Amino acid sequence: MTTASLELGPRRKRQATLLYHFASLDYLKGLLTRVEDLILYADALVSGRAHLDKYLLSERWGARDTSANWSTYGFPSLIAFRDSVVSDIHARSRDVYGITGAHQCARMLAEYSLMWMTPEQEAQFKERFELAYRYASRIDEMVGRNSNLGDHYFWLIWNEHKHEFPRLPRFRIRTDIEGESGQVPPRTGVYIPQDSVWGTPQFAWAGGDPSEHGSRYYGGRLKDEEIFNELGMEAMAKVGQSHLWPWDDGAGAVEFLRAKGIRDSDGEYAVDERRAISMLWAVSYERGVYDPGLIGVNMTTRPCKWYYVERLEGEYEDANEPETALAPSRGPGMYAKTAEPCPYPGVWECVEQPVGHQTIAFGVPMPNVDAQAVTWRLVKTV
Repeated sequence: MTTASLELGPRRKRQATLLYHFASLDYLKGLLTRVEDLILYADALVSGRAHLDKYLLSERWGARDTSANWSTYGFPSLIAFRDSVVSDIHARSRDVYGITGAHQCARMLAEYSLMWMTPEQEAQFKERFELAYRYASRIDEMVGRNSNLGDHYFWLIWNEHKHEFPRLPRFRIRTDIEGESGQVPPRTGVYIPQDSVWGTPQFAWAGGDPSEHGSRYYGGRLKDEEIFNELGMEAMAKVGQSHLWPWDDGAGAVEFLRAKGIRDSDGEYAVDERRAISMLWAVSYERGVYDPGLIGVNMTTRPCKWYYVERLEGEYEDANEPETALAPSRGPGMYAKTAEPCPYPGVWECVEQPVGHQTIAFGVPMPNVDAQAVTWRLVKTV
């Protein structure tokens, strides 16, 4: 299969855009600006409230609720957060990526009282920190080695940030640059699974020391592929058949779950569309028997080989592609060519060569015959 025979569909273009955007150096520098602004705001609050500390001293709690106590023990966590971002920025020159210090900072700040602030100041400080934390979390999710980034996650993030992308970067799949799960990739960037159009892309990097298992910058090895389970593939065919993402169809999710007899943790069928979409995500990815009390615990994954997705610098295309998938009408008589995603699960026959019938799942690339591109015809649906 040649590089030219593979292209990213609209869904994967959006996923690759999000991965490259949130893992970029410019986005990381934006975090530094936000943390520095938070530090200046906190410093101004401390300066403006320090004269009230003598009234906040307590026989039982001592200076715990004073600005001096927070300045001594809480404020340094903001400084450490900023220093970690500066360190991350320098590490990018060595092609090294890692999660931010946001979570550690949040845990440290939670240990110290904000009673020295007015209720309004406390609310404003928490709101400002939450904005910086959410900004940082996008980096952590994209480069974290323990993150589960399934299709539903990318759908959520795209709908939150799509206004930022009136144009999408152009991409090229490099079949000459391959990676493997568990291994450091040959080049830093986005990778897609070779074996499935439904496997979730990921960001991996070539820098760092892969021998240092305890290092924060442990080499950016390719993770296992996040994939739909058997029920998920059926949902893609039924709920997602008229949408770019199945998660766009809340009514379809309600209907699918009821038809499958899937209930929530209270033993009830989902009637709220948002709740149904969340449940559809869980049943589409869970490994083994679906347990509504253990959503996201046992994700379906598998090791695989990966292709590098190259971003073509300075080249863009319109992001306003139709939200519905461009799929032909369903049923026997449909045609698909080698390397195209299978448009409908069923039994297919090769038009050019008598190689017998093949059962192909929805979304799986149509096969070649003797290394030659061919045309397939659907003879029976499943």
